[in-house]
Amino acid sequence: MTTEPDLIELLFELWTVPPDLRTDPVADFGTAYADPVLINGVPMALADLVERARLLHHAFEEHSIEIMDRTEQPGKVAVAFRHTARHTGTWRTPIGEIAPTGRTVSGLGIDLLTVVDGRIAMIWVLADELQRIMQVREI
Repeated sequence: MTTEPDLIELLFELWTVPPDLRTDPVADFGTAYADPVLINGVPMALADLVERARLLHHAFEEHSIEIMDRTEQPGKVAVAFRHTARHTGTWRTPIGEIAPTGRTVSGLGIDLLTVVDGRIAMIWVLADELQRIMQVREI
């Protein structure tokens, strides 16, 4: 059984390494996530999570994640982090597609995780996408 601190390291490793470099990305994501996992109240299959990671790596390279703060209690983890990456591919956003700029962008995120049997069963995600969009667009 994975402990919660190890689970956080695994979680961020899953998102910083391109899924297509993995032999079986769905199985790898299954080591950290339940299938399906609830994200902001919506069920998401592991294959869909892998596709999200694939799109992230299509748009960005040179990923790094710095944990800013973390708090834990049995079955729950809250983690605040800064994700930094270089914008090298088309990025699909809520305001449309953004062509590659080559800029390095950084954004804050907060994940509230519910852990059941050593895997993430539910996540409440708050990510400052507007901050990152403003870093690549001429606003």
